[in-house]
Amino acid sequence: MRLINCLILLLFFVPDLMADHGIYFKSNEVTKENRTGIDITHNGNISYITDFTIHFKLSFRESETHYGEILSLKENQSKNLIQVTYRKPDIFVIHNKRTTKFHLNLEDEKIKNNRWIDFEIHIDAVNDKINLLFEDKKLESDISFPQNSDFALSLGVVNKYGFFIDEVPSISVKDISVRIDGAPRHLWPLKKTNNSLVKDVLSSKSAKVFNPDWVVDYHNEWVKIKSLNFPTLPSLLYDKEKELINFIFMDGSIQSFNPLNKTLSKLKEEVKGFPCFEKAQQIIYDKNGNISTYSFNKNLISTLDTNTNTWSRNVESSVHDAPRFWHHNKLLHPETGKITTIGGYGYYSYFNDILSFDTEQNSWNKIEFSGDTIQPRYLASLGKSEKNPNTVFLFGGLGNSMGKQILGKEFYYDLYKIDFEKKKIKHLWDYECDEQFQFLPINSMKLNASDSSFYTLMFPSTKQNTYLRAIKGFVHEPRIVFIGDSIPYNFLDIESFADLYYWNSENKLIAITSHQTEDETHEVNIYTISYEPGNKDDFNINGVGLPMPVKIFYTILAVVLVLFVALIVRKIRKEKEKKNKSEYKVYTSPDIFEAPISDYEIPKNNAIIMFGGFQVFDEKAKDITYRFSPTLKELFLLILLNTINEGKGISSKRIQEYLWPDKSESKAKNNRGVNIKKLRGILEDLPGTEIIFDNNYWKITLPENIFCDLDYVQKGIKSIREQGKIENLAEIIIILQRGAMLRDIFPEWLDSFKDFNTGMIVGTLEEIIKDSKTDKVIALAISNVIFEFDQMNETALKTKCCLLATQGKHSLAIETFEHYRKLYLKFYNEEYQYSFKDIVSKEIS
Repeated sequence: MRLINCLILLLFFVPDLMADHGIYFKSNEVTKENRTGIDITHNGNISYITDFTIHFKLSFRESETHYGEILSLKENQSKNLIQVTYRKPDIFVIHNKRTTKFHLNLEDEKIKNNRWIDFEIHIDAVNDKINLLFEDKKLESDISFPQNSDFALSLGVVNKYGFFIDEVPSISVKDISVRIDGAPRHLWPLKKTNNSLVKDVLSSKSAKVFNPDWVVDYHNEWVKIKSLNFPTLPSLLYDKEKELINFIFMDGSIQSFNPLNKTLSKLKEEVKGFPCFEKAQQIIYDKNGNISTYSFNKNLISTLDTNTNTWSRNVESSVHDAPRFWHHNKLLHPETGKITTIGGYGYYSYFNDILSFDTEQNSWNKIEFSGDTIQPRYLASLGKSEKNPNTVFLFGGLGNSMGKQILGKEFYYDLYKIDFEKKKIKHLWDYECDEQFQFLPINSMKLNASDSSFYTLMFPSTKQNTYLRAIKGFVHEPRIVFIGDSIPYNFLDIESFADLYYWNSENKLIAITSHQTEDETHEVNIYTISYEPGNKDDFNINGVGLPMPVKIFYTILAVVLVLFVALIVRKIRKEKEKKNKSEYKVYTSPDIFEAPISDYEIPKNNAIIMFGGFQVFDEKAKDITYRFSPTLKELFLLILLNTINEGKGISSKRIQEYLWPDKSESKAKNNRGVNIKKLRGILEDLPGTEIIFDNNYWKITLPENIFCDLDYVQKGIKSIREQGKIENLAEIIIILQRGAMLRDIFPEWLDSFKDFNTGMIVGTLEEIIKDSKTDKVIALAISNVIFEFDQMNETALKTKCCLLATQGKHSLAIETFEHYRKLYLKFYNEEYQYSFKDIVSKEIS
């Protein structure tokens, strides 16, 4: 019954807490009568007995407002008055018109604009205490508050409860909640509505809003902040540190646009010398932070010395010098710091070369990568991983497999992972879509570490007067979602350019478009949107909804269907397990095993399971995996895998790099301490398992009574490779039959562990099935295991097809071969060179 209640609550309330929402408070940019306020208790005060808590998400923005009231609370019985007041850059808590020790400086707390932070006030009337939570900071003080009373509550400009308020700071607020006597009683997500009332999703109590601006609109609507016109083609370069958009021209001059105050300025000093580039946006900040321009045709780099305002080249580039690589992607090589480019189009050809410029030899050198091959293309989108500085992702583009324009165009909707440290390219996925879906991405993308997603802009390329729309893609699955409204875009192929920048201080995206006009001048348009962009269709749920009886009916129906499907799936799994168990009993090998393979059962008490998916069982065989949040799971695996693989564990610095790269050292330390404490609490259910800090490294000790399948497999394979002992081969096969290692977890740092263990497992099993003395039933089981880890393994294909054929199971053998052949064609874009007859007639080697 508890499960059904939770499902009902989720079905009702999750939509209210999805996506971005909240109210953007109008401040002194408007007249006093048009400023924003929220009257929480417009239809009656809120009663409490012993204590209450008020919590909401708060966001500040840049403005000229230096003063205003955030929150006002008036208790009824003893006439207590609490006000939270902003006076730039400080926040004060006022009690009965006297200041308290609750004083916070936003600059000292390093609170950035346009980020949601937690704000909470807790009044304990029993112990006469007031507690304040502001982001990570907690404060406590004494206060005299009566029990068994009630209070009125408002935010912003509300003149109703005996105090006059007409100033509100430039803030946004969402998810206002009230807990009464320890229990959640009210929650106002502040979803957009067409009237003045907003819903309380936990009760029937509504709040009244005055003059609201809705946060959702700022996440769905691009705002054009400037249109500029230049007589000659500008090359665009975004300065992340100063947050300026620089325009560099062939004559060496530079102009800078400030998106905050929307002003365009020129360098006051005269610039000497010239940049060197063609007309293909060949400009970048070098490893020393200097503006560098590069030429493919001249094999040159010209860098600006900001101390003397002098370019390092004395000869001006020619506007008639045609680029070799239009719409290529560029970056600094993560390890060498050299200017590096990917792909591009020129001279009727598409390219997939990754080139790096050698300043000593003045030459472009091709970097060779192992792994998958990127098809020749241009107009692709490139983004740098937020978790691994050596990794970039390349999405989409236009080209063809032969690289020749005369052979036609192919639209690519694929994602590649390029690892510069390992010099390896990995094809992650293809997005399947209709042939009429002819969209192309812009030059850059923004990676989002929190949910392994990315943002870029795409446009339909079939016409000149087109538009750009933001998309959200996902690193680990082939899914693309269009979000927000559109931006006008004049696409003239090589004469147009668009890019995307992240404006860190304002937490916004900047989109910029550039194209040549009919009078041969160049128009540049600049747009912004709040980060992260949201889907307009997901919002506005405060409008007319279904009647409550209908909601209840559909909710119960949905719950029944969920439970019904769960029962069917459970029954199917049991039948399958029963069938598999009966089949495995036949697969015996008296030369190696005294009992059937299926006699071994993977331990389910005091066990840590990694193959086939992450699971943890306590000493009573209870599955406690649910207790590991995503962060706890990742932290646990980081320490455990580094303990198992290298023995010494992992340092605090490396943990911060992987889990909290955007946090300061102090905040990362605090996060680590909190999560280590939680992990230790969970591991108490695995007797003897401890997290220790030894010689500056975090380790996990696993006593003999704790079973870890990865540790068991690694030791078993080591014994096979070094001593030829295969006594535990049956157990290893049964463990590996569950599937690939941690296939339900995808952080980038985990790839190296997966690759190492996959290579070790597949290499060892290949050697075993190549041995003619290996039992044929065991060999067949091993071939199936290899396919779990490497679906394109040719040794496993030969083994399985030959064994099935010799057993008279020709249809299964052919089915196995055909499945392999189709995968081969999909992955390599060419037919598999051998026929089924070739495979079964070849001697297994």
